Amino acid sequence: MDVTIVGAGGGCGREIVKQIIQQRLLENREILQLVGSNPHSRRPHQLLGFRADLQDAYAEIIPEINVTDDPERIIGDVVVIAGGVTFGTSTDEIGAASRDTLARSNLAVFERLAHSIGRTRPLDPPVVIIVTNPVELGVKIFSNYLPRENVIGMGAFSDSSRFRWEIASELGIRRQRVHGYMLGEHGSGLIPMWSSVRVHGMTASEWRLAERRIRRGLTTEGYHEALAHHQARLIALMKSDRELGPAKALAYVTDLPPDLRVALKPFAIHYTHAKTETATAVATMELVKAVLEGRDIEIAAQFMHDGENGLHGPVGSRVILAGNIQRVVPSKDIYTDTELALIAEVSRRINAKIAEWMEPA
Repeated sequence: MDVTIVGAGGGCGREIVKQIIQQRLLENREILQLVGSNPHSRRPHQLLGFRADLQDAYAEIIPEINVTDDPERIIGDVVVIAGGVTFGTSTDEIGAASRDTLARSNLAVFERLAHSIGRTRPLDPPVVIIVTNPVELGVKIFSNYLPRENVIGMGAFSDSSRFRWEIASELGIRRQRVHGYMLGEHGSGLIPMWSSVRVHGMTASEWRLAERRIRRGLTTEGYHEALAHHQARLIALMKSDRELGPAKALAYVTDLPPDLRVALKPFAIHYTHAKTETATAVATMELVKAVLEGRDIEIAAQFMHDGENGLHGPVGSRVILAGNIQRVVPSKDIYTDTELALIAEVSRRINAKIAEWMEPA
């Protein structure tokens, strides 16, 4: 199978490309296609140089590398959308750009790419993995042009991976022993599904005691209020000291409960100028690997619902993946009433915001 990375010249895209090669996801005869996401780029030869550098670095293991800036020449069986606009890393810009401005900038990127792929690949639609934010908007747009089961939003997948790690770090164990999900929106509307958490090697009673300790009194009902409060504190810290503020913010986050760290640690990392490119790339590589293997696996991802679990539109849910999304895991009897209510409310907010973003200016 072949894989296409759109936005391969950007920081996150380059890291995804390197992870795919380093992990040997593709064989020599398979194609890794690098696509620029900006048709007006002032660096049209950047991807050619990147290809040459990759060939020098990974000569023994590298697959065939194809380069294009034309979305109508996309050939991948799996297409990763990692191009588009992101927030700047200067603390001076905090608050100057919003999720709304990000969405309106990337709407045109999503539309152009989705329209091209849908028009040129009607008989063999690829599986598309949306990394570019807002992930929910990308899932919505691509589902207008491709089968919705072929469109996967990365947000809930990476959030759930972070959730498992933050719990594991509290317990002093490996992430592989922790099972659990973060669903809803990849943003301020993400929802920690504590009822889904299981820890291999712990009895139910042992986990209940550990859970009470690591959550530090924060309830699911109070999660979003606490998230808004601590994010405001982080912003104030970073703005109060341009040089040391981001480091102080990162230190501040480490003392928060694990579900708050899932949301706020990437925010703090971004403004240290490090961004979260490595973590995002590793998570994307793991999802690409799962798609390529084609085996049945349960994951969390943003998916374009059409009535499943009473939801409509793009929202993070547990889904069964086998090459593409096969079905949504039924939520009845597996979540608490509070979790179910939050998912429904976040879904409504996502749909309202997308409708606003898609209105003509």
